[in-house]
Amino acid sequence: MTGLWRLLEQAARWARLATPLLALLATMALCLPARGETATPAGGPGGAAAAGTPAPPGPRPLPPIPGAGKVTVVAISGTIDLGLSPFLERVVAAQGEGDLLVLDISTLGGRIDAALAIRDALLRARARTVCWVNPRAISAGALISLACDVIAVAPGATLGAATPVQIGEGGEMKPVAEKVVSYMRKEMRATAEAKGRRGDIAEAMVDADVEVPGLDEKGKLLTLDGAQALAWGVAEVQAGSEADLFGALGRAQPAEITRPRPSFAEQLARFLSDPTLSGVLMTLGMLGILLELYAPGHGVSLAVGLSCLALFFFGHHVVKLAGWEELALFAVGAILIAVEILVPGHIVPGVAGAACVASALLLSLLDLERVPVDVAWHAGWLPRALASVCGSLAATAALAVAAARIAPRTRFGRRLVLDAAIRGVAVGGPPEVSAAPASLVDRLGTAATDLRPSGKVALDGRRVEALSELGYVEAGARVRVIRAEGGRVVVRAIARGADEERGA
Repeated sequence: MTGLWRLLEQAARWARLATPLLALLATMALCLPARGETATPAGGPGGAAAAGTPAPPGPRPLPPIPGAGKVTVVAISGTIDLGLSPFLERVVAAQGEGDLLVLDISTLGGRIDAALAIRDALLRARARTVCWVNPRAISAGALISLACDVIAVAPGATLGAATPVQIGEGGEMKPVAEKVVSYMRKEMRATAEAKGRRGDIAEAMVDADVEVPGLDEKGKLLTLDGAQALAWGVAEVQAGSEADLFGALGRAQPAEITRPRPSFAEQLARFLSDPTLSGVLMTLGMLGILLELYAPGHGVSLAVGLSCLALFFFGHHVVKLAGWEELALFAVGAILIAVEILVPGHIVPGVAGAACVASALLLSLLDLERVPVDVAWHAGWLPRALASVCGSLAATAALAVAAARIAPRTRFGRRLVLDAAIRGVAVGGPPEVSAAPASLVDRLGTAATDLRPSGKVALDGRRVEALSELGYVEAGARVRVIRAEGGRVVVRAIARGADEERGA
């Protein structure tokens, strides 16, 4: 019994020593992951914090691709500008049901109004549209891509970063107002959802405050690479070449592919709608008309002015900015200005005419049908258009004054004004005019006729051929002779009653 009792005491002692060890082993066993699992820190990708993160849905299924019909491939590269939109609108409208249109795009963006015009055309397309991001579709390019039925990505492709920006004076990019961001966010969402894509992903490309769980966090603007675009259902297929693209679409390589190019008119419009050239054409056009009104009859300045304005309105008409309404408004304004110059003193026609001309030019620089006025203002497009028009009007006025002062002193300018005077004499018959000796310089007299700028003045009882130094002088106005040249005098209008003694 004594030996058995000792054996039981020994067993009890070992049990007391083993109990803490067994508890420790049990705790460690509970903390170990199950077979096939990977231990990760809390809050990591596989931890409890990421337990609710949705997994990428994978590529979208392809919509039905026509197996026959015309195939058209259009290359879009460089800046999305106003000259590109009418070309693509024409190409899209030419496609019919059962046709396949492929846009091979590589762009860093461009004008939003041009991208919106292309987007609208693609949403109305009857053909199946495919955008091949080869290799990037950034900003305005992302909007165009989302408007297509199928998005294919090349290896290394990028898509997104569509928030609008302003270009500062030094060429640096500046953020735009929240109103503009909100407008573009809704445009991107509506475009994506129209083609069955996720609207929140499209919004995250515009607004950094939009969060897409598992893909993009708040505070970061979304740009997708090709793998992400496929994984999150933005793109359908991947293709490294044109042959790969048709293979991924499940269509054999077409025997014939149409590759349209911009027409001459579209290329010319793209050149003429450049902002810098537009300002030059506006200035030269208005200056030519003013010079013709100042010295009528020869027609050279009028022809140059009308040609410049015709080029300006042609370019902006082709790119869908200037319509017949703007042309009619400009014509009314030009007529009112002509009335003010030829029959001065009313003021109202001149002011109304200037307002009509400025409004017509301003409306020809903006697309207010697609972009609301407040958005155009906050985005900086409307202020830039106002600055361009006001700058052209100011340059026109300054050049007109300079031409009126300098032209009569040049051989070419004297010839133009003399031609106008001779034409006026030929119609009205031989005038009673004396030669203009140098002794008449600094004399005072009276305008016997209206000086437009040529006419006749009465000096010491004689009628002398005269030229106004600056602008229109009404008949009966007091004038002073500045100089004598070529059988006539150059006069300047003076205030009535001034220097009467010298004129006596």
